[in-house]
Amino acid sequence: MARLFVLILTLVLFTCSESTDPSTENISFQVQPVQVDAKYGASEQAHYIVRNNVTHINKLLLFIGGSFSVPKNYELICQSAASIGLDVISLSYPNSVATAPLGTSSDRFIFDNYRDELCFGNSVSDEVSVDVFNCITTRATKLVLYLKNLYPEQNWGQYITSSNTLQWDKIILSGHSQGSGHACYIGKKILVNRVLMFSGPNDYSTYYGTAANWLTVSGHTPLTRHFSLLHVKDEIVPFNNQVANLKGLGLLSPDQNPIVVDDLMPPYFGSHSLSLSISALSFHSSTIGGNSRLPNVWTYMLTTE
Repeated sequence: MARLFVLILTLVLFTCSESTDPSTENISFQVQPVQVDAKYGASEQAHYIVRNNVTHINKLLLFIGGSFSVPKNYELICQSAASIGLDVISLSYPNSVATAPLGTSSDRFIFDNYRDELCFGNSVSDEVSVDVFNCITTRATKLVLYLKNLYPEQNWGQYITSSNTLQWDKIILSGHSQGSGHACYIGKKILVNRVLMFSGPNDYSTYYGTAANWLTVSGHTPLTRHFSLLHVKDEIVPFNNQVANLKGLGLLSPDQNPIVVDDLMPPYFGSHSLSLSISALSFHSSTIGGNSRLPNVWTYMLTTE
């Protein structure tokens, strides 16, 4: 596990080192969780928020990062999404327990319980200890309420219902690595605008040789609103395992593979399951990295009907 931590941290740093000039129309800032609620820890990583000052398409991209990541590591994709008019939040949450190593367990529901506790705070997992206050959905709700109250002129209130819950039909859930599975899991439980998955989900049981149970269960968000982007040489989770997960999800049929988009332009034959074979410092992080091809891919995933 220590070796995995070092490797993932290295990959995140590589990704963060790739930079481009963000749109001059975008503004970005960070919010410490303790600013949102004093009961959060003062040492927690800051949420990262990006907003376009000119163009507004009245949808929120909620991005959930990978294991051991920092929200601002995902600056490139966040800035790109904001440049087309999305409001963007890269969320700070407890992410110190990686997903893929859980696949060696004989517990058929280990991934289900892991996801449920991290996303909704239900006390069901032996792998993580996350209560309702610290779970992903609570953190996201509290942050949007904070932004609504602090910046009323920015219209964050459009993402909050009259009962102070998230307006999920206006929210695009997206994530990288561990976070891709959280986005997909929440989309199973709640009808959201769409689900984007980068380098995941990685909930593959090496013990049973199959996708996690929860991936195979029908959910509230239609598969027509799911999109994925993998790298064929992923060094953290084998590509074949990730493909098996997409087949378990139903995004690919048993005889299909993700379409390689390196030298293609949208609409990628209408596929919702895409892959890269580009050179990269980190294949696992290349899906949210600095390659010049990626903004077209991201925009397609974010906007195509």
